[in-house]
Amino acid sequence: MTDEPDVPLTIALAEYEHLREAGRAVQDRSNARFTFFLAVSSASAAAAAGLVTAGGALPRAALLSALGTLVLLLGLAVFARQVELNDRGRRYAVAATTLRTYLTRRSPDLAPYVLLPTLDDPGPFAPEPFRRHWFSDLVGQAGTVGVINSVLVAVGAGFAGSSVAPSAVAAPGAVLVFGLVAAAHVAVVRRRVARSARHTGVVLAQRAELAGRSAIGREVADVHAARL
Repeated sequence: MTDEPDVPLTIALAEYEHLREAGRAVQDRSNARFTFFLAVSSASAAAAAGLVTAGGALPRAALLSALGTLVLLLGLAVFARQVELNDRGRRYAVAATTLRTYLTRRSPDLAPYVLLPTLDDPGPFAPEPFRRHWFSDLVGQAGTVGVINSVLVAVGAGFAGSSVAPSAVAAPGAVLVFGLVAAAHVAVVRRRVARSARHTGVVLAQRAELAGRSAIGREVADVHAARL
């Protein structure tokens, strides 16, 4: 008599593989958009430098304004998409963590050999909590796109200010604009992460098996929820 198939285990493994592929696809799409935007920004910076140094009676101000506006519009679109993809990737990561928790609870002897985090054990690769320094968000892919957008806005504000005010006033004003716009980009990233963290925390809290069976389980669940 043949053994009956372990249906729950088969479903869990299939779901885990699906999450792994989905997470990889999200990361690939995010990297592709980020690389494309950096390439466009670099090419635009080279074109702008060429316009500035070129001779002749070129309408430099109009050309530079049009070029900067196009890159800024692209940057805003890429930034919004990066925030969305990063959020989706975090959700996939937490979903994979819950499935690893299921597998290790089914086979306790396996748990010491699973180094990726579960809800019962953070492991050596535990994700960062949400309450991290703002600089971590600034240097991420979405944050880097936001910095470039902020530079473009600040440069535009500097040129506009220099036409109506002395340079001693326009330059500090441009720096202030850069800081405000960069802070706005970081705030968008952190607000999206916080909103997802609250939603994920509610879901985990409503499912007793995922809420953790011990203090460390609840703590790790909070960490993973915060990552969203």
